[in-house]
Amino acid sequence: MTRKTKFAIGSAIIAIAVAALVYTAVRETSAYFLTMDEYARDPAALAGQPLRLAGRVSTGTVKWDPRTLDLEFLLQPIPPGEGGTHEARRVAAPDPALASATLPVRYNGILPDMFADGRDVIVEGRVDGGVFHAKALLTTCPSKYEADVEGADAGAARDAARPG
Repeated sequence: MTRKTKFAIGSAIIAIAVAALVYTAVRETSAYFLTMDEYARDPAALAGQPLRLAGRVSTGTVKWDPRTLDLEFLLQPIPPGEGGTHEARRVAAPDPALASATLPVRYNGILPDMFADGRDVIVEGRVDGGVFHAKALLTTCPSKYEADVEGADAGAARDAARPG
């Protein structure tokens, strides 16, 4: 075997190994991003798949154990037109049964500072046996960072009334 042939074979093996690693990494980290409304339409089809779900922490359902870092709560849909992510605001539940759907979530890890009852969250993980096992928990920005619509309307009316 010539030196060029050995180099070509070695380069091909390295290229195949890198391609396999990239493919495996992309498969492991890719996840569907859904709202709770979208998930509730067909939960059986999504069981076992990696998911990112946007929803709201159902009030009164949070169980937190600071010693073991275990967290349990119910995730519910974000009402149409209220807070949350851009995607969650855009999608409305046409069926009242979907709007009342909840999903138990279990998470083990450090609790985000902004986590609380009624807070909009994004959980990442898999559904197994009707329970979402989250490996990541993100809280969304609170409503205090959103534009004040009433204040903006009052300012526009004041500017219109000003002689000009």
